[in-house]
Amino acid sequence: MPIIFENVSYTYGANTPFEHKALDKLNLIINDNEITGLIGQTGSGKSTIAQLCNGLYKPDEGTVYVDGVDINADKKKKKENFFKVGLVFQYPEYQLFEDTVEHDIAYGPKNMGLPEDEIKRRVTDAAAFVGLDAHSLVKSPFDISGGQRRRAAIAGIIAMEPKYLILDEPAAGLDPMGRDDILSKLKEYQRKTGISVVIISHSMEDMAKYCDRIIVLRQNGIYKCGSKAEIFSDPTALREMGLSVPQITKMVYCAEQLGVSFERPIYTVDAAFEDVMKMLDGGDGNDT
Repeated sequence: MPIIFENVSYTYGANTPFEHKALDKLNLIINDNEITGLIGQTGSGKSTIAQLCNGLYKPDEGTVYVDGVDINADKKKKKENFFKVGLVFQYPEYQLFEDTVEHDIAYGPKNMGLPEDEIKRRVTDAAAFVGLDAHSLVKSPFDISGGQRRRAAIAGIIAMEPKYLILDEPAAGLDPMGRDDILSKLKEYQRKTGISVVIISHSMEDMAKYCDRIIVLRQNGIYKCGSKAEIFSDPTALREMGLSVPQITKMVYCAEQLGVSFERPIYTVDAAFEDVMKMLDGGDGNDT
């Protein structure tokens, strides 16, 4: 079942000079078995939504349903939801605290009360999936690279085997190779498990390459949600909101203004390459 927000409002600093309404009667559905991208200007409520899904925040008004259950109905349901909805904060490597990487990854499964053999299996599987070898597991989190720490933090959430996985800027601060490695692994994980993944990012390139559906937020609510074609088909509206489209889409738009005709909407470099090769050789785009 999906995650459903029903008339959800949330205010920071209520009844203080710093009061700020992040969400106002938000209605939102996060679908099963797909990767959803969440984009919007700073302050549009992206991270607030993530923490409401996990139960770290409680709505001022409205209801958040996970698997058809109001997660704030009682403390037991909220605790169960912590393990069901895995939340990876921005720069999660700064939250590692155990003496070894292995113990950090095992922290969540231990709190779930799992037997030792199951904890070990989950740690081994999660570490292997994100690309951490046995040698890295016995090291202190502070003795490995930043990229490895990011992998360790994500592995710690994956080891809990959540039904929903929400990541706030999971590739922030990484070089292009590191970004592609982390995000391609997350996409592979989603396809393998069939879980629901939400990625919050300011990178339109990441949204175009890795997401199935995109939700665009504006102040207090939703501007638009839909496929990549639906979202990126109106770059003017996105620019007015302080957002953008992928760089390759901008280049294709300029080429089309000069008379070049593409077969389909272009949002990734790979798609542009295929179409350009077809134009050049009249073939199927496989020859280079």
